[in-house]
Amino acid sequence: MSETSEFEDERPGRGAAAPAQNPAAWTMLGAASRERADDFLMQQNRVAELQVENLRLENEHLQVQHAFDHSHLRFRRFSDYGKFVLELSAGLVVLLVVCGLATMVWSATQDRELIVDAFSVPPDPAQSGLTGSVLASRVLDRFAEMDSSTLTFAEGVSAFHVNNREEAHVEIPDTGISIGELDRYLHGWLGHATHVTGELVRNGKSLSLTVRFGDQPGLTASGGADQIDTLIQTTAENIFRAARPLRFADYLSSRGRFAEAESIARGETYNGNDTYRSLAYVSLTVVDFFRGNEPAMKRDAELAIALDRGNLIAWYVLQSSWSDMGHDEDEWRTANAALATGKSDEGPAGGSETIRNLPAQFAADAGALTGQWKDALAACMSTVGRRVGACSGGGLIAANAALHNTTEARLLAGLHSGFLPNGTVDDALISDWAEIEAGAGHWQEALAWSKKGEAVSVNDPRKSIYRDVSLRPIEAMALAESGNVAGAAALIAKTPPDCDACARARGRAAAIAHDWSGAARWYSLVSARSPDIPFADCDWGTMLLAKGDYDGAIAKFESAHAKGPHFADPLEMWGEALMQENRSDLALAKFEEANKYAPNWGRLHLKWGEALVYAAKKDQAGKQFALASALDLSAAEKSELARMNGTHG
Repeated sequence: MSETSEFEDERPGRGAAAPAQNPAAWTMLGAASRERADDFLMQQNRVAELQVENLRLENEHLQVQHAFDHSHLRFRRFSDYGKFVLELSAGLVVLLVVCGLATMVWSATQDRELIVDAFSVPPDPAQSGLTGSVLASRVLDRFAEMDSSTLTFAEGVSAFHVNNREEAHVEIPDTGISIGELDRYLHGWLGHATHVTGELVRNGKSLSLTVRFGDQPGLTASGGADQIDTLIQTTAENIFRAARPLRFADYLSSRGRFAEAESIARGETYNGNDTYRSLAYVSLTVVDFFRGNEPAMKRDAELAIALDRGNLIAWYVLQSSWSDMGHDEDEWRTANAALATGKSDEGPAGGSETIRNLPAQFAADAGALTGQWKDALAACMSTVGRRVGACSGGGLIAANAALHNTTEARLLAGLHSGFLPNGTVDDALISDWAEIEAGAGHWQEALAWSKKGEAVSVNDPRKSIYRDVSLRPIEAMALAESGNVAGAAALIAKTPPDCDACARARGRAAAIAHDWSGAARWYSLVSARSPDIPFADCDWGTMLLAKGDYDGAIAKFESAHAKGPHFADPLEMWGEALMQENRSDLALAKFEEANKYAPNWGRLHLKWGEALVYAAKKDQAGKQFALASALDLSAAEKSELARMNGTHG
């Protein structure tokens, strides 16, 4: 016990723990000497240290192994990503190939191309350079020239080319078939291309050029050896007629070959489905237009609509025919009926931009015909960003002129060259200038433009209606306002009695001559046959105001306002009538309302200022006079402004 206690005192904690951990060691220690015991314990300590070292090394190994495994897992993840990307790329390649083949198949099914194969020619022309390919190319060039220069809505332009059999040779692997060969095979199998073949034959000193359009019988043009250009022109026309009969009819109409055009278009009214027959009647309206036959144009447009109510061009032609004849109510009803069809982004010419703009055109015309000029201008402006605006040119000019935006209207008119693309004088621009000056009260300038338009319309049946309906009413009013009432009456008597603008001009000439009953008769006639149009009532009110019948004038202005709530003119004249009745306080409200729809009207601000003077609001009157002085005024209005500023300034 003493030895054990001494041992425990020298190695506190170690000797007491060892027996519990290793009973065999305890037995050995009890029988061994101190030295042997110390040696044994030292060996056990080294074993423990080695175990700790092994554990440390094993831990380090595990850490390295863990890092390696983690890195390997990350690599495997990136490898999996790469494998996925490769598989995805392969799938995309397959998908692209499938899509490409599907596109080729779809393109083949939609193929409506006109393909002109190389013509057969005799040796001597070929030796001089006129080979079969050259001759086919020259015919196709002439065809393309005629096709591109034709203004038509009946048939769209399709692709056409000379078949020279040249293409990039990209082979499909393992097949020996080129992409071009496959595409040509699909087009031949699924497509609907039409091939044109032909041959040039010499008959002594003359030449005959025969072409065959698809399976149709050959068409031959003959002429002397020195008339090859004539043969090419005739052959191109033969192809044009076979390929695009309605478009060719429009081409003939534009060149005055009316009998040929009518024969082709009328024949096509019996062919195809109702949509195609409707387009054939549209081509007939082109013949009617160039002949200046407005009743026939209206009739053929109505027949086209009866076959296809979705034919927006037919609606447009019908509306134009009513406009050309001066039937305002019928034109307004037609514009609204066209809008009611719901057609907006498609049309018979393959959805061309012009047709897509037609709904905006109808909306603008419907607004203009009821004096809603601000609404009409907004409809026109809605398509200004497009290549072809709904109211490009004339519509924008007319809307600004009617809104009394005289400066803007003059600017727009000045941007035009005055000539149409075919080199002829743009007579519509002349009438626009006449309307601008008439609306501003510049009667001498309006008269000069009208006379210029008269000179342009001489010996042109198409322009005679334009002259009677668009020019002569303005010219007659300009003559009457300039003091030549007899000349105005004689000129307007030459116009059709069913033309609304013409009848209103008759009334104005009568009013200037103080023929009040005569003026009322004309205005009453127009008002009765155009119950939705405000212009006759507004003119009637203006006549009654000049006559001194203020209550009667107000009643007519009120009626005009009901038909055209955004029409500034009856509101402004209503204000003037109230001023005549010494009700300037009520007139102010009318002027303020009119200002919403024609803020740049010089006369409006002049009369508004006068009403403010009479209402004892001198400062506000000065502001209106300042606005009027910066806007366009007639000579009489400028004198009145100077008088008001001199008296009340």
